[in-house]
Amino acid sequence: MAPKRTNHSRKRTTRYTISKRPVTKLKEDNTPKEASLPVVQASLNGFEGLSLTKQQSIGSAVSIALHNALRRYGIEGEEAFLVLASRYLETQKVARCDFSFFPVERGFAALNIVAHDKQILSILDSIVIADQQGRELPTWYQFFFGRRFREGSGKFFTPRTIAAAMAGLLPVQPGAILFDPTCGGGTFLCEASRRWGDVHCHLFGNDVDRMLVGLTELALALSTSPHHSFTLSCFNLYDADTEFQDLRGKVDGILANPPFSLPLERVTKPGELFALGYRNSDALFLDVCLDLLTPGGSLVCLLPHSLVVNSEFDQLRRSVDRHWELCGVVTLPEGVFYLTGNTTTRADIVRLRKRAGRHQRAHKVFFANAPTVGFPLNSRATYFGENSLEAIAGDPRVLECVNINGVTR
Repeated sequence: MAPKRTNHSRKRTTRYTISKRPVTKLKEDNTPKEASLPVVQASLNGFEGLSLTKQQSIGSAVSIALHNALRRYGIEGEEAFLVLASRYLETQKVARCDFSFFPVERGFAALNIVAHDKQILSILDSIVIADQQGRELPTWYQFFFGRRFREGSGKFFTPRTIAAAMAGLLPVQPGAILFDPTCGGGTFLCEASRRWGDVHCHLFGNDVDRMLVGLTELALALSTSPHHSFTLSCFNLYDADTEFQDLRGKVDGILANPPFSLPLERVTKPGELFALGYRNSDALFLDVCLDLLTPGGSLVCLLPHSLVVNSEFDQLRRSVDRHWELCGVVTLPEGVFYLTGNTTTRADIVRLRKRAGRHQRAHKVFFANAPTVGFPLNSRATYFGENSLEAIAGDPRVLECVNINGVTR
């Protein structure tokens, strides 16, 4: 159901539940008490994470005009996106020779077809001016591609409000290696770069879809800090053994939204969860992360709510308890992927730390429920809603649980 419009001039508060206690296991019966905390007021400048400014939102008159204008030249889908992306490269003075995955020549060939059309160039430039760092490029990608790249793939682009909050759950460590093994449009890596600021780090991104790696490459080239370097690859995460050899046991933080519930009959490097009989991509993603992270390394990822609470995944949670320290869980409302994936799949943000030894130390854990995430749920309305998730990610009690050996920012 779409949220009702409200008077934004009136001060509002929202409620989310949060609990913190010394624990060593993720239990199914944790029911934390509610605590009232103020909401972080959302900006009214636009539909953040899902569109551009109010005047130039995806699906608005501007985007429809661009879509229709490009169709007059027979340019649709991937080629239409490449026209916009190439205009970014042209106007933002990004070196074309530095790209390994983004199809530069093909993109500029598409742009050249409409280079004489002043109306199209005016629309393109208005989009670039409104979002010079290209933070909304993944949303434009989806606008032009529709369902084609999502159906049957388990891929849902992560809305930026959620990616930004998740980046806030990683401790900032100088010189850290951060990895998104399923980088999609690069939103997680871009938000991590924004959070790290002038703290040096190296960003790694990987995706099985070469065009998505190219999209990530473009987004990082436009937005990353000069203090950050990045490396990209294009492999099947579950089939990459020697390809990730240099990263194994060296990654400090993983930030990701793995494909949900894809059946996998084989993996190149089977882990404990595979041996226990799990064959779904989201569960086996934990095996991959355990292999990549350094002892004490952090994982912040989206997982289906069923993995966290359903009895059929009891063995999975026991395995997690053996190899990981649970730092926290944030339950998201139903419908967070409706706009990006046309699905009501329920997801939780799970924050884990790879154990540094066999000793199980007592540690603090947070449990929170986010009723709002900054955009409408189960709706295509353009009302920009409250964002209790941002308040949770910035809560001092939550930061105390996640900033072990890190720099608080």
